Amino acid sequence: MIRLIRAELTKLGSIRLIYGMAAGMAAFALLTVFAGIAYAGQEGTPPLSADRLPALVAAPVTLLSGAALLLGILGMTGEFRHQTVTQTFLVTPDRGRVVAAKLVACSLAGIALAVTILAFTAAVATGWLAAEGITPSLLDARFGRVLLGAVLAAGLCGLVGVGVGALVRSQVAALVGVAVWVLLVEGLLISLLNAPSLGQWLPSAAAAALTNPGGGQLSRVAGTLLLGGYALALALVGTRLVVRRDIT
Repeated sequence: MIRLIRAELTKLGSIRLIYGMAAGMAAFALLTVFAGIAYAGQEGTPPLSADRLPALVAAPVTLLSGAALLLGILGMTGEFRHQTVTQTFLVTPDRGRVVAAKLVACSLAGIALAVTILAFTAAVATGWLAAEGITPSLLDARFGRVLLGAVLAAGLCGLVGVGVGALVRSQVAALVGVAVWVLLVEGLLISLLNAPSLGQWLPSAAAAALTNPGGGQLSRVAGTLLLGGYALALALVGTRLVVRRDIT
């Protein structure tokens, strides 16, 4: 199994889009740190202080969960798009093990991406605050909660992405379907059913409970369990379909 996971990580490393995505998120993190420090104390924003670090680091967290979801989709559907799935299953006839390896690899890749971007953001923010004469603490409990939420969300969203990719197989359909679900379907469900409380139980809200807790959302623990449930359900159904369907 370890060899399969290593092989899947190698495949992910060959996707050039991932590096462009990481560079884009690093640039976004840099901009958010600049904006957060440059405009601190203006128009009602909190002034600069040592406890501003968690808020500065948290800015790109939501994007990181989306990037992990994208990683999972690309990792699964890439096999079908580039028609390498036949060779993969010839080398490893046990399709369930292949999907399981993709689940683990994409989850680890999502976590690694999240940790890398957050470490970069924290380094930039800490250095910038130090230049302003402020020395924040990386041992702040709130900073730890931001990191933990981002890592959990990235890992679970990577699993969701693989599950969606296994269900749909078409890369374009999976990407468009996820975008439509997040931007349109969830809102329509809440409106048509006239149930505002339903929103907190949908996948986007479950991820937001980890990356942006507070308000009327579930707690971080409940969000973790709910998002984990979605990930597990998609992984199980997707794996079953991959095992049973013809790959041609």
